[in-house]
Amino acid sequence: MALAEMCKGRMAVHKAIADDLAKDLQCLGCCEFVKSERDGENVALPELYGELRRIDELIADAKFVQRVLEPYETKKDGAMARMLGDLPSLSLKDLADKADESKFESFAADIKSIEHKLSEVHSEISRLNGLNAQLALFEKITCPLEFFTTGTDMLIGAVYSVPVAQADGFAAAIGEKFNDLAEIQRIPIKEKETVQTIAVICRKSDLEDLHLIASDHSCARIEVPKDFALQADEEKARIKSETDALIARKDELTRELTALADEGLAMSRVCGDYWSIIKDRLTAMETGAPTEQTLIWEFWTPKSCWGAVKEAAGKYAEFTDLAEVEAEENETPPTLLKNPSWSSCVEPLTVMYGTPTYDRTDPTTLMAPFFFLFLGMCFGDAGYGLLVGGLLMYILVRHQLTPTLRKFFVLMTIGMGVTVVFGALTGSWFGDAVFSFGFMSGVKPLATAMQKLDPMNDPMTLLAISLALGFVQVIFGLVISFHENWKSGDKVTAISDQGGWILFLIGLVMVGLSAAGYLPCALSLVSKGIALAGCLILLAMAGREKTNIFSRLLSGVLSIYGVTSYLGDVLSYSRILALGLGSAAVGMVINLLANLVSETPYVGLILAALIFILGHLFSIAVNLLGAFIHALRLQYVEFFGKFYDATGHDFTPLRNTAQYSNIK
Repeated sequence: MALAEMCKGRMAVHKAIADDLAKDLQCLGCCEFVKSERDGENVALPELYGELRRIDELIADAKFVQRVLEPYETKKDGAMARMLGDLPSLSLKDLADKADESKFESFAADIKSIEHKLSEVHSEISRLNGLNAQLALFEKITCPLEFFTTGTDMLIGAVYSVPVAQADGFAAAIGEKFNDLAEIQRIPIKEKETVQTIAVICRKSDLEDLHLIASDHSCARIEVPKDFALQADEEKARIKSETDALIARKDELTRELTALADEGLAMSRVCGDYWSIIKDRLTAMETGAPTEQTLIWEFWTPKSCWGAVKEAAGKYAEFTDLAEVEAEENETPPTLLKNPSWSSCVEPLTVMYGTPTYDRTDPTTLMAPFFFLFLGMCFGDAGYGLLVGGLLMYILVRHQLTPTLRKFFVLMTIGMGVTVVFGALTGSWFGDAVFSFGFMSGVKPLATAMQKLDPMNDPMTLLAISLALGFVQVIFGLVISFHENWKSGDKVTAISDQGGWILFLIGLVMVGLSAAGYLPCALSLVSKGIALAGCLILLAMAGREKTNIFSRLLSGVLSIYGVTSYLGDVLSYSRILALGLGSAAVGMVINLLANLVSETPYVGLILAALIFILGHLFSIAVNLLGAFIHALRLQYVEFFGKFYDATGHDFTPLRNTAQYSNIK
């Protein structure tokens, strides 16, 4: 449960070999570089910054190529393969050999050209579709639309949206004003429409008068797009012809991208991985404070890796100067979790809550047994545990999972093992399937022999076990906090805060057990003495920071009220009973429904099998999610809250990591 001991190094490196040494340290993967404090870019590193910008541009091009080509990829299992770790294993040299920069730049330029053409085609299709939609307003106008855009030498037209109540007056006013020198076309409308479209053609010299008449009759002018010149049906045919040609061009460009997709994606992913590794190295290198000829790096590394770092630097002894230095004031080393193999799988849960502060307690190993036990008890069905555990083990053996995902799968596999044991003890095998279906009568004696608890008929026993486990974990959390304060030298806080509560709570529980007859009567006086000792410590020390004796006493009395908080924490563990019973009850209902339909003529067995399979799959999904969340909640809220300080930051060393390859 200890964290890895970290040490800080300082290294002066001649610029001539800086990249080679950084590459060696990157392969070691054990040095987290510390950025030196300076404003902006240092003029002493122009080559480094220039190379970093160039690599950034190449990475951006690689991501662009991936973004463009991924929709056209024919092999669609890439995302799942990456998640399960089924990636090609390459050495850094292999990766460098495959990353042909000039070839990629030429390929990326081709993709950019095709993508640009495709964007233009999409834009033009969208424009034509918009024109086609607008054309619906003018499709019943019989004269060429050129009259309403540019007009002729003498004539010009305008299209208006006119309220129905004003339409007759508007037409009459035009006839009265222009006599036969204006042509009006009223577009027919449906019965309930409130506006009518009216097209008017007049002399250009009369256009202003026409607008005045339209204004007097509350008419709104409808602008006709400049693209329209022919009659509406001719424009519609023209737009369709142009759209069809563009769609054909789009299909042609799409086929080009599809033909290039698989090869291009493979190339861009390899190149992107390689350049990302280079970028990480350059970013680490530029953290150093430069002089005219050297870079001065500072870095954190585990104490156990210091020898390897010295050996790497020793290859360039005449160009480097390495020394271990003390951390600066208020500087906190990064945190590297270091746990036994059986509990290291729980580390993702610890980090998900927060990274432990360096030199404080790592709760991973401390909570692991509780989490495994609570997960198994909450899921609670041996059949479910066997099914899910078998699937998890198959994935673990079959696939090269990422380290974090592998830990999670191992974690769940152990939890499923506990589930099988607990389910066997409570007689839950796919609910009560062993006892409900006649064809399983052969295994009924074995299941009965293994069953030691019956939560459905005797839930109080399981409730008592759940609360007892909760009390143990709460006290354990206080003990850890006591140890933390004692180790840090704050012994008064350890005794007065954690010690008092440990004695008081244990004493109260012992008094209750003695009164209920679960403990010998001889221990009754001892129990009361332990509880009284804890109570006196809390009364005397809870208000120790206050100078007034009465304030201190009042604070002590009020602190005793905190026992309700601990009571609530312990009662929270009753959810173990509730979730365990929930899994069993849902399984029983599914089995009951399957039995009921099994006697249906002809299709009974098929329906029963469907209900059994689909019902239990649904039950597994719902109850597994609930069991995981609530088992984790008990750790985060009831346990971690007693002692855990999660203000650290993860150890993030410079290493060779790739998204699409496993680096050997």
